[in-house]
Amino acid sequence: MSTATPQIATATDDVNPREGRWAVAVSSAAVIATFAGSLVFFQGFLGIAALPGEVPPMDQVPRTAATEHPLALMQTGGWILALAGVLALVGLGGGIHFARRPDGFKLGVWAIALAACTPVLALMLVTGMGAT
Repeated sequence: MSTATPQIATATDDVNPREGRWAVAVSSAAVIATFAGSLVFFQGFLGIAALPGEVPPMDQVPRTAATEHPLALMQTGGWILALAGVLALVGLGGGIHFARRPDGFKLGVWAIALAACTPVLALMLVTGMGAT
């Protein structure tokens, strides 16, 4: 029977400082996609709000020639936001994985922080629409 102790990485070991860069890149892409999706979605909302009369609730916007383009913008923005959510989850999972490892801790924490920005930006979109 072998009673070998488990190997634990120390500061003197040869560690790869690049571990986790893909998680940071994916989380950064999620933040960029959230910004782009919010911009497109909000442009569609402003297009509907600019029409004469009261702004109807989102589920009761009539399909007319005047609302066709703004509704298409809002749908496109929604798809971009959904993509951003998937990217944020992948970046968050990678960030958690690398944050547990000594060779990828710093980049893992960055990936987690960037992935956490995605829901904050989406919440800012909803609050901005409510304030408008």
